[in-house]
Amino acid sequence: MTVAALIAAYHEADEPGGALRATLPLAGRTVVERQARLAAAAGADPIVVLVERMPAELTAALDRMRSEGLNVQIARSVDEAAKTFASGTRLLLIADGLVADESHVTRLIAAGGAAILTVPDHMGDHRYERIDPQSLWGGLALIDGALLKDTVAMLGDWDLQSTLLRRAVQSGARQFGVRPEASDDQLVLAERASDLADAEARILESASGARGGWISRYFLSPLEQWLTRALMPAAVMPGMLYIGAAVLIGLAGLLFARGWLLTGLILFLLSTPLDGSADRLAVLRLQRGQVPDWWRLAFPAVTAMAFAALAFSLVEPRGWGCVAVAAATVAFMAALHLEQDGPEVAGHIWLAEPKGMAWLLLPFAATGRWVTGLAALALYAAGSFFWVQRQGHGRKSAPRHD
Repeated sequence: MTVAALIAAYHEADEPGGALRATLPLAGRTVVERQARLAAAAGADPIVVLVERMPAELTAALDRMRSEGLNVQIARSVDEAAKTFASGTRLLLIADGLVADESHVTRLIAAGGAAILTVPDHMGDHRYERIDPQSLWGGLALIDGALLKDTVAMLGDWDLQSTLLRRAVQSGARQFGVRPEASDDQLVLAERASDLADAEARILESASGARGGWISRYFLSPLEQWLTRALMPAAVMPGMLYIGAAVLIGLAGLLFARGWLLTGLILFLLSTPLDGSADRLAVLRLQRGQVPDWWRLAFPAVTAMAFAALAFSLVEPRGWGCVAVAAATVAFMAALHLEQDGPEVAGHIWLAEPKGMAWLLLPFAATGRWVTGLAALALYAAGSFFWVQRQGHGRKSAPRHD
């Protein structure tokens, strides 16, 4: 059964100027964009935004979402919204101004039928609609599309969001209370910008978590975080950063081939924070599944070509041994990649990877010891491969205790 989403976006925020709750700023974008991304991550298609008026901020948000590939549609009335959904559609209802976590939607989708997210009475306030003396509505519900059509037929002047909720409760929808977990702290119904301060901080923190190898975690992390924050409000997509990194590495290879070794290495180093920033930006915008895997696979290939160009440029002054060392390094890196196709091994962040190797080459390059640097990288790649192989064989040969 298909899943679609209906997002309410017609309540005014408690802010001067007549802004809507849906257009309150959140992590460089707006609340409605976060909601639409949340729905899209759950497989919702189409995503219908129910509006009464179209301020410039909402129009801009919708244009951004459509340019990023989301099937977002506008409904100017409840009747128009009901006609958008096909019969038998499971409808994800998202309250006006809600900021939630992916885990909340996952729980509702996994229920297999009509379901409502609730919060205990002591955790909510006037922003949350009451369901019974003990529970408040958490702002998410999964209902049958037929219930929407029936509700619209008898709605009159009543508020669609509230009426749908009450009819879902009356029809026996399962109720899921929030759990005492960190993700549930992100459940916020915002009426004003100040309501979003803590939620935005948590979203940014989730996108700034440690990732990658040692160079990313302990050296490039501040730069990646700064770049991610700078790009939050921009139209830059994560895939663009991957392309930029690949282009810089390719240019570095061309400069290596022309004998501009230090300039080429500088270009290579400039590429190193881009893929990590792309990963952080994808987490921030809930776009993790939109970056094709082949972009990630392009990095080892482009890096290997740049490394080969560096080795060949050193043949004339240093001899063909440079090419042999480079070939051995590439071979060990390829074997390491194959050996790592499984559970993470102990000390995995210290293993050889292109970004860390580029930075390790820098002190050798700065002192003119390029060949010594290539040899050091070959030893590093070989050591990493044998470490992973040893760890993998150790797991396979470990005795079983039944």
